[in-house]
Amino acid sequence: MTRIPSRIVPLLAAGACLFWMNAAHAQFSALGGLASSLGGMLGGSANPLAAGAHDVDVFVRKSAELSEIAGRSVTAINAAFASEEKLAAKRAALAAIAALPDPKERAAGYRALYDAEAGETKRLIESGDMEKRMAALDGEKKKLIGRALMNFAIGALQAVELGRQGKAIAAQAGMNPVGLARVAPVTEAIPMLGKVALDVSGFVGTVAKLARSADIAVPKVGAEAKPVVLDV
Repeated sequence: MTRIPSRIVPLLAAGACLFWMNAAHAQFSALGGLASSLGGMLGGSANPLAAGAHDVDVFVRKSAELSEIAGRSVTAINAAFASEEKLAAKRAALAAIAALPDPKERAAGYRALYDAEAGETKRLIESGDMEKRMAALDGEKKKLIGRALMNFAIGALQAVELGRQGKAIAAQAGMNPVGLARVAPVTEAIPMLGKVALDVSGFVGTVAKLARSADIAVPKVGAEAKPVVLDV
């Protein structure tokens, strides 16, 4: 097996992250943008982020906030279909992540939560169980799904803009090892942004379609929309 020199690994990682974001933006162009991906759920696409977000610290903070929004949103969708036992486990997982004192660990926790919950949502969709059970949910659970979809859409708007900013920050670092080390937290956050940006047109878009078919209100959101508290 060919060994890769250790000094080259960070450069390859940065290149992979840039490739991920290029692919994400290319797919958005093919899909005609976010506004059509959820059937008009997303409104205006103006920059929802404050000026000066190219700063690494600001970027990392906003990316961490987005990871939490996305992780909690998908967890809330699944919670509407969960048994009491599974619901208790989801609440415990959310509480454990929120209790982590290190912001980087919390962000990583929400990213891992998102991956796990996204897999569960996809299984519910593919099995047909979500479609069968959606219309039979009680009013509170239907509202929970509607709010979760709204929050995810807000996060998706942010993911698109943050992705552009992350790509710019990484490009500024060039191939300089010192620069790459400085922007390492940025390149670590980029894959999550790509997932959220693409998933709004993927499995989350499917959830939105099923929700509308079950007469669940799926609010439209714009650049000024703010996420709401999701009580799982």
